[in-house]
Amino acid sequence: MQIFEKELVISSKYYKEILKILKCQSRLIGGCVRDAMLGQSNIDIDIVTSLLPDQVTAILAKYNIKVIPTGIKFGTVTAIFHDEKFEITTLRKDISFTGRHAEVKYGVDFAEDAARRDFTINALSYCPFEHKIYDYFGGIADLAESKVKFIGDPHTRIKEDFLRILRFFRFSAYYAKELDSSSLRACMNSRDGLKTLSKERIKWEMDKLIISKNAHYILNEMSEAGILPIIFPVKYFDQVSFMKSIDFAQRINFILDRTSLYVLLFYGSSQKNLIDLKFSNQESVKITSILNFLDKVIPDNINFCLKRIWLEQIDYIEYIVALVGTNKIDPIKAIEFIEKYSKKLRENFPISGNHLLELGIQGARLGEIIKSLKNLWIESDFILDKDQLLERIEKK
Repeated sequence: MQIFEKELVISSKYYKEILKILKCQSRLIGGCVRDAMLGQSNIDIDIVTSLLPDQVTAILAKYNIKVIPTGIKFGTVTAIFHDEKFEITTLRKDISFTGRHAEVKYGVDFAEDAARRDFTINALSYCPFEHKIYDYFGGIADLAESKVKFIGDPHTRIKEDFLRILRFFRFSAYYAKELDSSSLRACMNSRDGLKTLSKERIKWEMDKLIISKNAHYILNEMSEAGILPIIFPVKYFDQVSFMKSIDFAQRINFILDRTSLYVLLFYGSSQKNLIDLKFSNQESVKITSILNFLDKVIPDNINFCLKRIWLEQIDYIEYIVALVGTNKIDPIKAIEFIEKYSKKLRENFPISGNHLLELGIQGARLGEIIKSLKNLWIESDFILDKDQLLERIEKK
């Protein structure tokens, strides 16, 4: 173990008050310490203590601090103080594992508690009153060298919990320059264990990973390692298209949301029911809509496709970014369209079914003609008015 003396800036106003109230052996642990070492903000404040959960609850109750038993069977409660949340967990030692479920024993040893964590950079603890950072496994050195490494033998740690495979890739996306070779090898050897994980946990991890700046690199590594096809219906990940879309979005100062990034991940792959993969209905509809648009775009009629998607979708820029990434439109032409139509007001289609009924048009022909007239209207750049469109019918 190494102890470093340094005062860290923690992203919380009241964490010291909580620690003072607990009095007993208590420290900050995990992400808030790790990110503070890097000068980054992290509002998830985790505290480890030698106090038992019911003791923590009783002590905080004396100060009228609300405590929620969020993970009581794992020794965790959540304190809410001045609208800040503090996750407080009793020091533990792992006894045995069954999949994602570990049998734990409460303890008073910070080293034993640190040893049960996944990566060296997540096992750092901090006492703000002494300004001391406790490093049991070389996490500070790994942070400085941008490495994400398992504590102990990677194969053993992964078999304890197969979710750690996805956590390895997620944390590497944020904190590593490149993947640790021994850890990657262990993930590849144990990848079939991912089939035992719930779809909810997989989706949660991937939601975090895909919005990282290094997502393109990590997703490509996951694809080549045979990890990605196990968790999602993605046989091949097109890193070039993914990066091209992101670069174009940055060029036009547009921020792609998580759903649009999933579009780029799934493009070119056979689609399963996204709801079954725990995507929300809203996410599923949007992803499917953009993918269908990409499949139906006709290069020779790209102007019409752009106008139609602008008319029909408020988030039309996300469709255009995907077009650029998949080489279906030249970036310069895309920019010209966005600049022009971002200033243009959307008009209402001037023809309704009643107009055609008055002309004696009924049944299936009514729908066909409305569709045809709307296409003409779009092609005219929304210039043709009601009389001009109805005149087209009379001429036919």
